[in-house]
Amino acid sequence: MNICPRFLTPDSKHFDCEIFCLQTSNKEIQLIQRALATTYENILNVIMGGELELIKEAYNSQRNQYNADILLRYLLEIKKKDTALWVIKKDLYCNGMNFVFGYAIYHRGAVLSTYRLSSQKLIEKEAIHEVGHIMGLRHCRNHCVMQFSNSLWEAKMKSSSLCENCKRKIMSFSNH
Repeated sequence: MNICPRFLTPDSKHFDCEIFCLQTSNKEIQLIQRALATTYENILNVIMGGELELIKEAYNSQRNQYNADILLRYLLEIKKKDTALWVIKKDLYCNGMNFVFGYAIYHRGAVLSTYRLSSQKLIEKEAIHEVGHIMGLRHCRNHCVMQFSNSLWEAKMKSSSLCENCKRKIMSFSNH
């Protein structure tokens, strides 16, 4: 299925993705920026949005976690660009899941938690994964960064890059 993101117009071959952070080092953000720019070359323009504070409504004291859905909806209200990615060092969950590495809404934005990710490589993988969702990619069954990961082991085992099928889908977005 060919999904063309609504933020790509016939005259536009790229889109802007604003990156916000919380308790994330400049070095981590720069490495995420580079990984995204390399993976989504000629399609993605990464713009720094600065530090964004958590909202108390998202915190669940019984779980000692933040609700990713509430955080993402907040992000979507305040973003100024086409899409946004919020990188935070807090534990996230969504309904029906014990935890999530990230949470996205197609063509709008995503929140990424580095809380359970034990290396910069894993953080970069999951950033690429979440931005893939923003761009319209679904979970993939190939050896691909878009594989679903429900554990740290699964996240470590999946590829750091897009498979050829997902690359073709991404390239078709820029040709519309």
